[in-house]
Amino acid sequence: MSVISELVVANPTDLAARMSMLEAEITQLKSRVPDNKVSIILLSGDFDKAMAAFMMATGATAMGMEVTMFFTFWGCSVIKKGRKLKGKKLTHKLINLMLPGNSEALAPSKMSFGGIGRKFFNYMMKGEMASLEELMQLAVESDVRFQICAPSLGLMGFHADEWKVPVDICGVAAMYEVALKARTAYFIS
Repeated sequence: MSVISELVVANPTDLAARMSMLEAEITQLKSRVPDNKVSIILLSGDFDKAMAAFMMATGATAMGMEVTMFFTFWGCSVIKKGRKLKGKKLTHKLINLMLPGNSEALAPSKMSFGGIGRKFFNYMMKGEMASLEELMQLAVESDVRFQICAPSLGLMGFHADEWKVPVDICGVAAMYEVALKARTAYFIS
């Protein structure tokens, strides 16, 4: 006995309706697929954590990904130009005196060795890997987007002109707008 195949021709209007429904489903699914972006939120002002954040950022841009870094609280010290006290109220001066002045003054989170730890790591890194300052410059050249937490600026007394990289001053909602659409999001504390 032979097998007989039947060709069933669908009603053209049913086919058009099904195609329209499938296209709507595909559009809806595409809206939920993350973009080719990375979001890095840096809370820490520690040297090693800042290094990791900038290595991840520059590595992602080298892979063609769009990167946004959001700096909040102690993380803001990483991209400051230096310590600025003039024109600040007493509480803001005290906070600024307790924080590192800039990226070159950051201490490692472990093995600080009474303040010599950063010099030790810089010595070990020389010729082996880029410095934090070189990674920051590479991030700027690679079009990494830098966001600064507006509430942190107010609380810690930072001003809009204290940054060594171009920044967007924004709130948490802007950070989430990026992070929720990113393929990968890191929170470094």
